[in-house]
Amino acid sequence: MSYALRNTLILSLVFLLITGGGWAYIEFLQKPELERLQGEVTEKRTELSNKQETANQYDMLAEQYENAQYYIKNYDKGLYFSSNEDKVFDFINQLNSGPAVTDFSFTFVDSTSQGQFGIINMQISGSGFYRNVVNFIRRIELSKPINKIANLNISPINNLESYGRVNFNFALASYYSRSSIVDATELTISNSILESVYNPFYPFIREIEPNEENLIDIESSSLVALSSNAVFVIDQNGSMQKLQVGDRVYLGRLETVNIQQQSAIFELNKGGIIEHVTLEVQQ
Repeated sequence: MSYALRNTLILSLVFLLITGGGWAYIEFLQKPELERLQGEVTEKRTELSNKQETANQYDMLAEQYENAQYYIKNYDKGLYFSSNEDKVFDFINQLNSGPAVTDFSFTFVDSTSQGQFGIINMQISGSGFYRNVVNFIRRIELSKPINKIANLNISPINNLESYGRVNFNFALASYYSRSSIVDATELTISNSILESVYNPFYPFIREIEPNEENLIDIESSSLVALSSNAVFVIDQNGSMQKLQVGDRVYLGRLETVNIQQQSAIFELNKGGIIEHVTLEVQQ
């Protein structure tokens, strides 16, 4: 074998070894490592997606947690620590405040014993706006001391000055401890106040309020001139008056001004009946 041929064979062999080693390195080392890294990327993306979904629910979960904590704290009821009805009155009077304020009277009836506990029986009566009465009752029921409401009666006050107000009365039984073993109950006040309460006693059709403020009576007035957002009228007393859009009149407000049609529209509330009255400029 010639020297040149031998060198060629040696170089070819070296090339094959290098090429084969490179292929083996890629196939048996880099490829499995690449697959492993791709698997980790997929897992990390799934983990990121799950955490992002949890993060998006944070506000809702935080609100649910806060509500759960509120109910847990108020679930554990307790007994009054004595049969002194003045203590009960003081606590009930504290509840009767803010959006739960009413005019109420408190009458002690009797106190009965039942083994290690007793019951103070009272009668509560009064008046107030329906929404406040409901909040007052909710505070009594949801606060920590054990108070039982029975024989609740609510009736509307049907006169013009008191629409929205009701009379109410109910029996209140407050439970107290007759044993020193039971710890004194913390007189915790619940703030469970309703944002809005529909009053089923509020009449849809009511008496029309008298014009005590001597506002402009549109139905007894005439329109004499107008601009883009104001009108001039001769009122029921014969006086010239200027009104801008949104200004009050008797039973309502100036709603719109129409330059093209030389007219103004007023919205009036006649005891629950909404009417739109149009006045035109007198030529």
